[in-house]
Amino acid sequence: MNTTTATIPPQAGPAHQEHGSRIITALEAAWSAIRAQHPDVPPVLMITGTGRAGASLKWGHFGERRWTTGGTRTHELFAGGELISLGGCRTMQTLLHEAAHALAHVRGIKDTSSDYRYHNKRFVKIAEELGLQGPASPASVIGWSDCQITDAAAARYESVIQTLDTASLPYVHDPWVTAVFGGATKPTGGEDESDDGDDDGEAQGGQVEGGNDEPKKAKRPPTRFLVVCGCTKPGKDGEPEAARRIQISRATWEFGREDGDEDGGALMCGRCGEPFRKAEED
Repeated sequence: MNTTTATIPPQAGPAHQEHGSRIITALEAAWSAIRAQHPDVPPVLMITGTGRAGASLKWGHFGERRWTTGGTRTHELFAGGELISLGGCRTMQTLLHEAAHALAHVRGIKDTSSDYRYHNKRFVKIAEELGLQGPASPASVIGWSDCQITDAAAARYESVIQTLDTASLPYVHDPWVTAVFGGATKPTGGEDESDDGDDDGEAQGGQVEGGNDEPKKAKRPPTRFLVVCGCTKPGKDGEPEAARRIQISRATWEFGREDGDEDGGALMCGRCGEPFRKAEED
């Protein structure tokens, strides 16, 4: 297989060209490079945006016949802004992943199941044809999805990867991506970042990060809990245990603490004279 000669057009600096069009131009050229090597890969309408939806992060997806162009239906190819922060080689890996889904569609091969999340061995076979290496074993939710770009494929698309790396494309900063994959660092200028948590839905096939490496949401503290005072009684094993145990709401417990009273708003026991305290700290 010959080394591709497809290149991405020179990218103007951020101040001289619309940011969105620079991203799409670069991604379209990379897709064209794939099609130059594999003519059966269909044309697509390229889009981008954030891949983050709650605790899930989508690198990319291929959507069948999503758009209407000139009276005909065109496939959609999404590449996440977080993916772009990882550089040209990682971006090319995901584009090849999505190209495998596109080829599966063209050939009428069912390459996923479970709402397009589980990637089967038929997917791996096509992915390896395009220059990816399948995992040693399937993951519980996404199956054989985690295919990596081979050294041979990286060499084949070297010029495209280098151009993606030097294009200084805009990207979406995600702290988890930076921590786990070493993506681009958080920008220091411009408007404050915000995360609106919008979920754009699922696609026909795509590459999703998730599972054990995903950041866990903080557990919400209970609305009611147990408080005890200094009163004790003999326990079943002969050791003293709390004699007065009261379930209390968090709102009642915190009433008065805004005045600086750390003993639960001076909730006192009339028998032992000591303030009530939480039986277990949060």
